[in-house]
Amino acid sequence: MTAADLAGDSGTAKKFRRLTIAVVAVVIVYCGAWFIAAQQIESRLQRFFDQTRAGGFSAECSDMDVRGFPFRIGVFCDKVRLDDTAFAASASFGELRSAAQVYQPGHAILELDGPAEVRISPGLTVSADWSLLHASVNAGFSGVNRFSATYDQMKATAMLPLTGDRLDLAASHGETHLRRNGPDLDVAANVEALDVRVDDDPSLLPPTAAAVDLTLFDRADLVEMKPVNPHFLRGSKGELRNLTLDFGGGMVGTASGPFSIDDKGLISGEFKVTIKEIANLRPLLVKAFPDEKSVTNINNTANMLRALNDGGDEATVKIDVRDGNAWLAFFPLGELPVL
Repeated sequence: MTAADLAGDSGTAKKFRRLTIAVVAVVIVYCGAWFIAAQQIESRLQRFFDQTRAGGFSAECSDMDVRGFPFRIGVFCDKVRLDDTAFAASASFGELRSAAQVYQPGHAILELDGPAEVRISPGLTVSADWSLLHASVNAGFSGVNRFSATYDQMKATAMLPLTGDRLDLAASHGETHLRRNGPDLDVAANVEALDVRVDDDPSLLPPTAAAVDLTLFDRADLVEMKPVNPHFLRGSKGELRNLTLDFGGGMVGTASGPFSIDDKGLISGEFKVTIKEIANLRPLLVKAFPDEKSVTNINNTANMLRALNDGGDEATVKIDVRDGNAWLAFFPLGELPVL
């Protein structure tokens, strides 16, 4: 071996040592940065919880821990509890798990366990459970841009304060998507195999699929999912692109059109409505809403719809809603619930 060979080996060894030292240094710095970030997340969340209590809203994340090292980072809690004294509302949930890739911290995936219990004064109590609930949050420097949630095998029970009735709901699958669109908020949601019962009575309707797609003007702030007034939709305007109710057997209703909600929660708007299989849908609605006033409205509406379509079972009409009252031409159809 010549002196040149020895010098070459020595140079290669030096480069290898330098590379090894650089890699070790990067790993050490990365590990330190990850644990510092984890500590900052935990401390800032706790500081946020402490600050919100002063405004009447409190959030509790019991046994909070930040995990995911080395390539993910996320917050884990054994239980989650929310309280809003200003609106006399509270909610509790099971375990929370979240994760975000370290190279994409603005996109977080969350998983929330049941059971859940929500109480809203005066006297409204809702309990719910599910087999799976996933959520996704996409945020940037301007705040949250998108929020999505999906659930499977949802079951919920609501105790209604005015009547004292128990309302049972179940759905096999559902999704909700919120997207910031400039100053506006795009909303899309759907639910499959929805079943609704009052107390222990039979189902009000056959398993129903429902979907809605709309935009709320100048309400992009709602995607932030901050504590809001229960009447947060009041004073809003928007465009209903599509509302679909599918009762099976071809019995489908759709609606679209502009709308507004006044300061009292009353809806106004002009909606294009299409209803299919009117003759088959009529007895289902009568069975679900058997009180005299509802039966009269259902029968009158069905007769008018068929008359407008020369006795056919499919009709498309314009429904005017004024301050919560729905009209078909000069004929009243009924009142919409106050929001």
